[in-house]
Amino acid sequence: MNEEIDEYEIYHQDFTTASEWEVLIARLEEVIVEWHLSKSKITKKCSEFTKKWTVKTEEIKFRSLNFTLSYCYQEPVKILDSDMNSDEQSLLTDLHDSLWNSTTNFMADTECTPYPVSNWFGLKRYLMLCPKTPLTDGSIIKLVMSSVNIAFANVDCGVPFFVKIREHWQQTFLGIYEDNDYKISFDMIHLKRISNQCSHLSGLVSLFKSKISSPVPLDTVVISTKFSYELKDSEAFAWRKRTQSNEFLSIDGFDVRKLTELPFGSEKNPLHSALLNAIWPHFRESAIVDSSTFSDIDPLMAPTWTITLKLRNNINCQLSDIIGKVMDLLDNNTLIMDILGLSRSLGLVNPLNRITKAPITISKLVKAAVGRNSHISEFKGPITDDLLMPLLYYVFPDAVEDNTFPYSKGLDIETRRDSTDSKLCSYVKTSPEDGLVWRLSVTSARLMEAGGLPYVAHFWYEFTQELQYRWEHRILLSGVIDGAPNARTCLLHQKLQLLNCCIKRAQEGDVNANGNSSEEEFFDCSEGEGAEDQLPWDRPVGRLNRLENATLKSGVPLYVPRTQDPAPKTEDQLEEDAELMVRMGDNAKASELRAKMMSASLLSDMEAFKAANPGAELCDFVRWYSPRDWKPDDGGSLGDRMLLPGNPWVEAWTVARPVPAARQRRLFDEAREAEQVLHFLKSRTVGGVAELLLPALLRAGANKAISEGAPATSSSIGGVDKRRTFEIAARELYEAEKEACRAICVRKVLGNSAEGQPLDVAGRSRVLNAMGAGLPAPTRREFTLRVKDDVGPQIMRAALGSDMTIIGAFTERIVCL
Repeated sequence: MNEEIDEYEIYHQDFTTASEWEVLIARLEEVIVEWHLSKSKITKKCSEFTKKWTVKTEEIKFRSLNFTLSYCYQEPVKILDSDMNSDEQSLLTDLHDSLWNSTTNFMADTECTPYPVSNWFGLKRYLMLCPKTPLTDGSIIKLVMSSVNIAFANVDCGVPFFVKIREHWQQTFLGIYEDNDYKISFDMIHLKRISNQCSHLSGLVSLFKSKISSPVPLDTVVISTKFSYELKDSEAFAWRKRTQSNEFLSIDGFDVRKLTELPFGSEKNPLHSALLNAIWPHFRESAIVDSSTFSDIDPLMAPTWTITLKLRNNINCQLSDIIGKVMDLLDNNTLIMDILGLSRSLGLVNPLNRITKAPITISKLVKAAVGRNSHISEFKGPITDDLLMPLLYYVFPDAVEDNTFPYSKGLDIETRRDSTDSKLCSYVKTSPEDGLVWRLSVTSARLMEAGGLPYVAHFWYEFTQELQYRWEHRILLSGVIDGAPNARTCLLHQKLQLLNCCIKRAQEGDVNANGNSSEEEFFDCSEGEGAEDQLPWDRPVGRLNRLENATLKSGVPLYVPRTQDPAPKTEDQLEEDAELMVRMGDNAKASELRAKMMSASLLSDMEAFKAANPGAELCDFVRWYSPRDWKPDDGGSLGDRMLLPGNPWVEAWTVARPVPAARQRRLFDEAREAEQVLHFLKSRTVGGVAELLLPALLRAGANKAISEGAPATSSSIGGVDKRRTFEIAARELYEAEKEACRAICVRKVLGNSAEGQPLDVAGRSRVLNAMGAGLPAPTRREFTLRVKDDVGPQIMRAALGSDMTIIGAFTERIVCL
């Protein structure tokens, strides 16, 4: 009798379930196939490549470990034979060529690449499996490497495959590449201590030969060696000592010319150390003996010396230091006159209170000296008169007859440059080089460095008082571009341009008051036009000239009227107007008010046109003022835009009276505008003054940096506020100043030789003399060993310093049993 057997008591093993190890292999194969990296899919590339690297990544998990699989490849200049797939032999040949060519460089000569293996082995493309946490367990490393080997073989991968092992800072990698006949092993070892066998060249040669599977004939190993020496006694090299930036404030030997030169460069020697590389680029193993008991490697006999410089981490750059001190004032909300205790005396609580009572100015001092002014308000600031007056005469050279620093007659801002010619800080609004704003900003910055904020406040106070005096006495400012405020210049320069406009208008008014003006001249009707039949109030007034052969709708000639010039405005006034219009809202009343604000100049021109052309109609005005809104066909008529309901032109024409420009209410009130400019400058906070001075100071600093050899490249910015623009420009100047310091160091240390290039005989002598005719112990020794056998290039590199790193690429023939 058969016993019943419970089938669930029988042990079943499911051989279809994949293990974690198999899942890892399958996942690696899947990604490699997806990226088309099998030998049959990789297309043949050209031999020229760009310096740009592209990286594809994919996340992979194995047990509790997270990996990132990356495909790193250098973009080719041009793809050749794109339809032709590369065979195994061509891929192996390209790889061997890259390995051999890479030996012309040393391990330390790395560029910006995703992983150092690209430089160490000359690779243009490779796969890298990098764990998120350090891979230090030996059994796990073996398991991962076996998975990589299997996946590589299964998909017939066409690029080298690396795995990062050990601690991340050790930069240790293991890699493979195989085809049907050959295998390349990329081996690497890193030790914190140098083993006795590998501490000299003889031991490294023995190790190298033992790694090569085929016998190596004697004296066939080619070696390159580089010994690096850190020369820390940088003071031994010649260095240009700085001149104290506040020496110009010394009464003895005072020279204002020193103000024209912004300090530049490092206050102290910026050089931390110089790295000297003694290089033997190519010799046989028997040419030099280097063992544990004897070495004839002499750095003084090295064929090539190169030097690279290392600057200090925090270089105290003089120009950047001055700019930084001014920028630190941006957050200071104290009134500039409060620093001197003058806010109450100047009536700054009320904008127009006692603002015209100006204390001491340059011009008053000059007149007092010749006895023409005996009433001078005494104010003693921190800067003594012996130093203050030459500084003010530098900014206002026309205040004295025998001026030493006159402004150029052809002041102008920089012309528009080609887009390829970008200068430092070119995005910062400028002012005329060596103009009034330029000199004021540079002088204020120097005073800030020498005497701090009280000196700047005193100098700004004297500057505003001189502006007040010039407005009252109708004296134009020199060192400022003529004309209306130029939006391409900084705000302070625009304000001074506006003040000059006010002074010019006031001068014209004074001339008119004396009866010398031609503004009131009338242009009577010519004979035959019936002028005598017109009533007195219908007589034409304010005519400039006749408009060619044009006639009014009534048939009489059309005359161009004299009109008022539009009121000049600075950029902050335009912003205020725009903000006011936005705040009005969008209802009907707001729209009407906006139209009146915008049509003030239009109404003035209409009134002048009516005065010059009695009996004119709106169509006559439009024909002259806006020809595109005039239809000349069929005797002429208004354009469609003028016929829209509620057109402001129609409303303005209705209310316009025949008033010539000379009798109209002025669009530009020079007295009010001048007082506003003066109050604006006098009532600035410390931060407000710094904001006005910084644009010219930054551009002056940029010019100084370029003259000192700094690279003349500039950032491209847009859509950032003024504060952020200043910060970007200051950072750009600091980086340029550091590069210029490096260039100065290179010239002082290397002479005519270039950094990183072989030194000439004079350069080697200079370095030896600076170091006392001897060199310290090497901080790093590098050896590159290479040989070409019948299999392929065999390469090993060793870097010996405080630790030891050895890497190698060894090719062997696969023997099929």
